Amino acid sequence: MPKISIIVPVYNMERYLRRCLDSIVAQSMKDIEIICVDDGSTDSSGEIIDQYAAEDGRMKALHKLNQGYGAAMNAGLRLASGQYIGIVESDDRIAPEMYETLYKAAVDHNLDFVKSDAYYWFEKLDYQRRVHDNNLNAWYDRVLGEDERNIYFDFFMNIWTGIYKKDFLVQNDISFNESPGASYQDNGFWMQTCFYAKRAMWLNEAFYYYRQDNPEASVKSRSKMMAMTREYEYLEEIIKARKQEYLLPYVYTLRLVRLKGTFFRVDDKYKYEFTRQIREDYGKYKAYIKYNRYIDNWIRELLRAPEEYCGSLIEKKRRVKTQILESEGIIIYGAGKQGDIAMRILYNEGLYDKIRCFAVSDEPKDGFMADKRVVRIEKARDCYPGSLYLLAVTPGSKAYLDMQEGMERLGIQEYLQMTDFLEKFNYI
Repeated sequence: MPKISIIVPVYNMERYLRRCLDSIVAQSMKDIEIICVDDGSTDSSGEIIDQYAAEDGRMKALHKLNQGYGAAMNAGLRLASGQYIGIVESDDRIAPEMYETLYKAAVDHNLDFVKSDAYYWFEKLDYQRRVHDNNLNAWYDRVLGEDERNIYFDFFMNIWTGIYKKDFLVQNDISFNESPGASYQDNGFWMQTCFYAKRAMWLNEAFYYYRQDNPEASVKSRSKMMAMTREYEYLEEIIKARKQEYLLPYVYTLRLVRLKGTFFRVDDKYKYEFTRQIREDYGKYKAYIKYNRYIDNWIRELLRAPEEYCGSLIEKKRRVKTQILESEGIIIYGAGKQGDIAMRILYNEGLYDKIRCFAVSDEPKDGFMADKRVVRIEKARDCYPGSLYLLAVTPGSKAYLDMQEGMERLGIQEYLQMTDFLEKFNYI
């Protein structure tokens, strides 16, 4: 029995697949099984998998008709013989020590699952930034039990930064929803692992590189708009069938919380249509977010006048994009977390090439970020005259007020703020 079975679901990923498989084959832990599930690819992905399987006896190639992400993952789970299960998406990559580190923690602490942090990764820009919430620092590197279950749901939602004890998955009948396509089926698996784990841990390390520059990874289409809703309906159905209604508050709460992200991700032309689903869900489940003022206030604002809200949002987005496109370029003032978010939004909107540089108040620690120069704000002003400025810092914070004052001293009167981005454009 291998220590870990690593499942790699594949559908038309010839462009990225070799980089992914190379990172798995290069793991410092050698006692692994690699299960590549080709979900009916129409490009050369199947041939690439067969080539790697012929060269490495640890790899199994499973070719099947296209039935969607959930069916592919379940096929991999059925084939897996390892003590633990890992998952790697076929356009991502992992650090060499990932599975050795996770396995040691899992065995040492007898964990149902163990996870870690990830990096947002732009291969084209040779750039990555760690996904980490400092508010959760006290909960890293310790065993979390049933009393800490609520904390499980506060960590970055994903299924691929960790490993899961196979016996735990089997005993709790945890699998994937076999709905069509490849949108949101990971949500159901993630929630089930959080429902049933009695011993879990998050390591304060990052090993997983989550690709951000794959244009095919969009969830904007109309066909995918209702996928999140279907996933939560699936969860409700299996929980009721198992007579575990005490878990339903988690489902209803997260069903509403995730509506905002889905709303901003779908294409603008479908937003108004999606408000009908938001109204239906809010009518049924609003009691579950009574104390989540952020989401509750947003939904109520949207539903007061949904057509006007959508129209205003789309118009504001158009104006911001036009302002950027008509400018000489954009200077992102701030190279921290907010600057990273601004860059990712601009990249997603096809506006990355308009970025001239990142600017900071003091001497920069690093000369480049996301393949753009990082310079002092004074130098940015002198080098890129006529550029538009984006104040990439939390509005109202001390840093914001200091930077705002500095810009006024430099004679910079007009600029965009992060509120022009965060409430209008999608980002992960």
